[in-house]
Amino acid sequence: MVFFVLVAIVHLWISILGLPNRWKILSRLNRNYTLLLRLILNIKVTIAGDEGQLERGGYVVIANHVSYGDGIVLGSIFPIVFVSKREVKKWPIVGQWNVLCGTIFINRQRKNEVGTMVCEMTRKPQEANVLLFPEGTSTNGEKMLPFQTVPLAAPLRSRSIILPVNLAYQTIDEQPVTAANRDFVYWYGDMDFVTHFWNLLGRRGVEVLVTLHPKIECFRYADNSAGRKKLAEDCYNRVLGRVRGKDLFLEDAAITRTSRRRYSPVNCFLMFSTNSFNMASAFLRMIGWPNSPILPKIFTSVSTINAV
Repeated sequence: MVFFVLVAIVHLWISILGLPNRWKILSRLNRNYTLLLRLILNIKVTIAGDEGQLERGGYVVIANHVSYGDGIVLGSIFPIVFVSKREVKKWPIVGQWNVLCGTIFINRQRKNEVGTMVCEMTRKPQEANVLLFPEGTSTNGEKMLPFQTVPLAAPLRSRSIILPVNLAYQTIDEQPVTAANRDFVYWYGDMDFVTHFWNLLGRRGVEVLVTLHPKIECFRYADNSAGRKKLAEDCYNRVLGRVRGKDLFLEDAAITRTSRRRYSPVNCFLMFSTNSFNMASAFLRMIGWPNSPILPKIFTSVSTINAV
């Protein structure tokens, strides 16, 4: 509980000071926050794809959407800034949850404002990743909804790089995910958040596969209605794993098969420790705290252990 209160205070502090690299700091802070939540919920993640993209910034990450758990999973492996429609802020419980996560609430009617914000967050010196769910709502997972063009207008206008990601929940309490048990994790429709979260806390464990697909470069699309429609269609196909070189503006026409890496609770704890030390180091340097020969050695040691 103390950690969550500290997160809220730091978010407020960053907003008030308006630091030049505030989005980058916020994205790293969000990663620690969601990583701790993932440990509490005992969600085990297996990643398939180019893991070198995990530590990079400046991407607009898009994914299918079945639960608030999607944000927890993706936020724990990427340094991410969450973006949501302004109406969500007024929702009971869920609105406060998003505020604590440092979510940026936007007015989708002001398209130019949204595009400027995405451009600022993804370019240097910020280089923060922005998370979007183009379906516009969560579903029961039976079928992915068509991607809306409005959420993709901002990355298209700012000529961002889109990283398509697919989330597939594999097991719940060591049982395959089916229509009978999926609602323990999937959150959609008019489900009550508090009741659902309490039931999720009671699960012994959840396993999810996160597939990172090759990126899509927005500069290859026209910044107009037809361009947004084409981009939405290509992103939809890519998240589903459909690869058609003649239809997609991609550097590679096929997904390179890579080995999968599973992140156990021990890995998560080590990642959390490393991120916390790095955040503390960055904070001390930012406030001009005198250099200490001890701190770098500690950070190096923790990073080495985490790498193993």
